[in-house]
Amino acid sequence: MNHTSQHDQYFKMLGISLVICRNKYGKWLAVKETDNRGWWVPGGLVDPPENFIEAGVRETKEEAGVDVEIKGLLRFEYNIKGNFQRLRTVLYAEPLDHDQKPKSVADYESDEAKWVTLKELVEMKTQEPGWRGPELYNWAKYIEDGGPIYPLSILDGEGAPVPMPKKN
Repeated sequence: MNHTSQHDQYFKMLGISLVICRNKYGKWLAVKETDNRGWWVPGGLVDPPENFIEAGVRETKEEAGVDVEIKGLLRFEYNIKGNFQRLRTVLYAEPLDHDQKPKSVADYESDEAKWVTLKELVEMKTQEPGWRGPELYNWAKYIEDGGPIYPLSILDGEGAPVPMPKKN
C-alpha cells in the first residue's frame, strides 16, 4: 500500500464553523441546545462541498432561525489526536435583518434561540440549563473589549488568487 492510500484510509478530518453574532442593538445570539445541553453559539459541521462561511450561515439559520452575513474571522482552532484532525473556525456575523426574531419552536437542531446582552448571558450561566461552553461569553467580551475581527480575505480556498495590497 502506498503512502497516499494509507493516508486516505486512516486520516479523518472534520471542519466546524462557530458563529458569534451581534446585532446593532449590542445583543448576542445565543442558542439553547437540545437534550438540556445548555446555551451556546450557532455552529456545526461543514457539509462538503460547502465552505466554512456557507456552513456558518446555514448553521445559524438552522439552529437560531436568523439569516446572517459573515463579516469576519475571529480565530482558527485545531485539534490533532492520532489520525484525527478537527479544524474549527470562529466567525463573526451580523444579522441581515436586525429585527428578525430568533426561533422559538424546538426542533432537532435546537430548543430555541434569543438575543442577549453580556450581562444576561452571565446570568444564564447560573440558571438551568446553564452554558454548554464559554465560547459566546468569551468572544462577546473579546469583541466588546475591542479585540480585532480579521477580514474574510484570510479565509479562502486552496489555490485562490493571492489578494494584492492596495497602493496609496
